[in-house]
Amino acid sequence: MAALMWADRRRLALLNTLVVPFIVGPVVTPLLLAAGATSTATAFYRFFHLLCHQWAFRSFFVLGSQATFSRDQLNALGVDPYTFVGDAQMGWKMAFCERNLAIFVGLLAFGLALGLVHRQLQPASFAQFAVLVSPMALDGLTQLVGWRESTWELRIATGVLFGIASGWFLYPRLFATQRTLTPQDSRELASR
Repeated sequence: MAALMWADRRRLALLNTLVVPFIVGPVVTPLLLAAGATSTATAFYRFFHLLCHQWAFRSFFVLGSQATFSRDQLNALGVDPYTFVGDAQMGWKMAFCERNLAIFVGLLAFGLALGLVHRQLQPASFAQFAVLVSPMALDGLTQLVGWRESTWELRIATGVLFGIASGWFLYPRLFATQRTLTPQDSRELASR
């Protein structure tokens, strides 16, 4: 019972803590690969691939000559722009694409900000959420149909906005449906 009360009082901190590995993990993965921890890095790439396409031309690179490469640049270098993870000269690809990394950064930023306002924020309406996520939808759809290729700056901006919008839409609703356990609640739960 004490564990439930402890978790109830710290649910925002717990949510924020759950988001952190989805930021740190994709950043640490290429560092592990560069350090020679290939099996660990490969396991991380596989795990994060469950949530992301990990295309090299839409991912940041670390420890190399530049942070991003276009599909044309990677093709000109003779590497597969979809599966290339990097090398010592070009650097190593993060385990999330730019947009996915930005989504989790935005979600964490919202969660931290929500903690500062003591959860008194009204949740975003469906209309507000739709307006806030529409830039990402527009950016993604115009890429999908081949009208244009997005830039890393747009993927970051729309990803952060999506993460913040998702937090604003979900977190206040989550906290509105739960209330802090009182000592009376604890006694009632313990007697069951």
